[in-house]
Amino acid sequence: MILVLGMGISIAADAKQDDDAKAQKVTIKNLKYDPPKLTIKPGETVVWTNKDDNDHTVIADDGSFASDNLGGGDKFKHTFDKKGKYPYHCKYHPRMKGSVTVAD
Repeated sequence: MILVLGMGISIAADAKQDDDAKAQKVTIKNLKYDPPKLTIKPGETVVWTNKDDNDHTVIADDGSFASDNLGGGDKFKHTFDKKGKYPYHCKYHPRMKGSVTVAD
């Protein structure tokens, strides 16, 4: 019984890693989002990773998504289901801006 439970946890962890491996990635470093502009397809996920010494956030200008505070090494992910352009910013650093365009 314990062996089966352990295998289930391992499979779930592998599935999560596969999902993150397929996601589009944005790095937060030196007070910038890199890349600042990203184009993806509907249903794709974007993962932002803070590799900066400062805390940051990822907040959609239209309010459709928002991260909590991201300290160094923290990640935030969001799946985009609808086509459109989604500009975003950091609430602590107003000059930090990026955008995700969702198109076929």
